[in-house]
Amino acid sequence: MKKSTLTALAAALMLPTLALAQTHAAHEHGKVAVDIAVERQQLTVAIDTPLDNLLGFERAPRSATEKQAADAAVTKLRAADGWLRIDPQAGCQLQDVTLESGALGLGGAPAEGEHADLEGSVTYRCTDATRAAWIDVGLADAFKRVKSLQVQVAGPQGQSKQTLSGKNRRVVLTK
Repeated sequence: MKKSTLTALAAALMLPTLALAQTHAAHEHGKVAVDIAVERQQLTVAIDTPLDNLLGFERAPRSATEKQAADAAVTKLRAADGWLRIDPQAGCQLQDVTLESGALGLGGAPAEGEHADLEGSVTYRCTDATRAAWIDVGLADAFKRVKSLQVQVAGPQGQSKQTLSGKNRRVVLTK
């Protein structure tokens, strides 16, 4: 399949996935919405979570201690290789991490009220991401308030949904 065809296919698959992300990412404490897009040379993991899951509060930090906790959470999220593991068969290398949260001063609209969120995306360049059979998403290990992950996957093999909770951190990418 030509690269342009595969990119168009991945984009077509991602549109419904991204639309669903808006609906399945209802503000629920303990839950994180995770969307995974698999293309041949790129793998993207997007997250949407209430700040409470990361910090224990959902607003701009008010004290030095809260600011320190927010900085530590952002640092941990930016070090995505610490909470994401991709099947080595794909040959993926971390390329970019983008985080948005108005409450934390990371772009996006300024936070209003007491229910702020964080959205992020992690992009990997891969030798062949379609060879990945799994991804381990360790957000619940990195952030103790995370109880479950609502995962949607879009790629050349189609779309799927999975819920991860407890000790299960593995997203299965192949059918």
